[in-house]
Amino acid sequence: MSGQAINSIATIIKRLEAATSRLEDVAAAQLSGSSQGGSSATAGLAPGTGAAGTTGTRTRSGTTTSIDSAVAGGLVASPSTSTAASDPPAVTAWDDYLDHSLQEYTSLSEQIGGLVAQQATHVVATFKAQRDLIKLAAHSAKPAEGTSSPVFAKLLKPLQEELIKVGELREKNRGEKVLFNHLSAVSEGIPAVGWVAVEPKPGPFVSEMKDSAQFYTNRVIKDFKEKDRSHVEWCRSFIKILEVLKEYIMKHHTTGLAWNPKGGDAASYVDASSTSSVPPPPPAPPADVPAPPPPPPADFGSGSGAATPAAPAGGMNALFSQLNKGEGVTSGLKKVDASQMTHKNPALRGTGEVPSAGAGAKPSPPAAGSKPAALRPKKAAKTALEGNKWNVENHEDNRSIVIDATELNHTVNIFNCKNCVIQVKGKINAVSMVSCQKTSLLLDTLVSSLELTSSPSFTIQILGLTPMIILDSCDSGQIYLSQQGVERSELVVSKCSAINVSVPKVGGEEGEFTEVALPEQIKFNFGTGGVGLKSEVVAHTG
Repeated sequence: MSGQAINSIATIIKRLEAATSRLEDVAAAQLSGSSQGGSSATAGLAPGTGAAGTTGTRTRSGTTTSIDSAVAGGLVASPSTSTAASDPPAVTAWDDYLDHSLQEYTSLSEQIGGLVAQQATHVVATFKAQRDLIKLAAHSAKPAEGTSSPVFAKLLKPLQEELIKVGELREKNRGEKVLFNHLSAVSEGIPAVGWVAVEPKPGPFVSEMKDSAQFYTNRVIKDFKEKDRSHVEWCRSFIKILEVLKEYIMKHHTTGLAWNPKGGDAASYVDASSTSSVPPPPPAPPADVPAPPPPPPADFGSGSGAATPAAPAGGMNALFSQLNKGEGVTSGLKKVDASQMTHKNPALRGTGEVPSAGAGAKPSPPAAGSKPAALRPKKAAKTALEGNKWNVENHEDNRSIVIDATELNHTVNIFNCKNCVIQVKGKINAVSMVSCQKTSLLLDTLVSSLELTSSPSFTIQILGLTPMIILDSCDSGQIYLSQQGVERSELVVSKCSAINVSVPKVGGEEGEFTEVALPEQIKFNFGTGGVGLKSEVVAHTG
């Protein structure tokens, strides 16, 4: 089938969808008048259509699914090539800006295949949900409470569901060695669609998400630049989506999602669309069917249940009577036989068991152990400026910590963070990171130094210059330096292992790095006559 024929079919489908949507709106408006008006509205609809337009909804939902799968597979043109005449200018512009970039990204994702292609289907669904939200806003007035209203939260639900699916695919495949950076790049960049809830400057928010995604796309480019160029093009296609998204926002939604002041109620729009897609409840059982019998009453008087343990005889009076015996209180103690002494009976040392001379004593209760870390109360996360020090503490699984209100005399102290991404913007004095795990740090420029202590599995990228980098008791780390950093930075390392430093490749493209491993074995020699100590790196040659 030719491409023109496919586009014609897509055009027909979109027009049918638009017509069905209008019929649903008419039916919903008639039903909202009164109960009698609802009956007349039902009679006035076309044959085969219910009061709520359920038949049309099934047809439309099935059509939408086929279009989504075709767009995700790159088989037909996206909605922009067959936009209905009723689409508002903001929606038409959205198609013009994003359709081509989405198609290019989808095509390259299918070429890579596997988890990348699977994640791409959720990305396409996410942008489709955002397009629907933009269209709804163009037909509706802004809710009274703005982005904090329950109505707006209900509008965001389809978008949030697709965002969660994108992130879950990454979390479920953390063991993936080849494509994990691909999944991470998309997971870090796709939250840019959340600009619809950002006011009054959604554009910079998208830029921040793009920077987070580039942190991982740079890794992909470094790994595949000499293996498979399609992965490099894939990275650029996804970053391009975020770039054109920002261009679209800056032109059509400069201060936030654009609403229609003369539009209808957004809540009614939501209710009309949701009632048409929710299946009717199951029919109630016939009136002549008896209800099931109630459960039998509990028998509190029978002795079949567990008996209450009896209280120990005597209680406190018996205890005091024993204490009043004086020296006679020890009369009940038994002499320990030599066969029960571990220092006289070597056979007991291997087993750790002492034979009982009596009828078997009760085992002593286990000692109370310390509470496991998972059950200990977590300390509250904190990001605050105190004097000239930024304190970032106790964050977990937070991938969007940004410190941008910085000055030259500020320092940043990062403590006890796990699985986080922290970005420090501007030129500041120094940064220190202590007792953090799997934490990534993105810096601009430091005047003094960067210090890392007891922070395994770290990643550092320095866009500008840092004169001194100090690592102490850190394992498995990656450091990305700029060209300025290569020429002027110094590294001081102690008790560390598996530290790699990536520097810009000489004569390479932007984003291409050469990885250098820091040495871990050092040979020491005493000087002549045993005076002085000389050290040199041990080099292994195969």
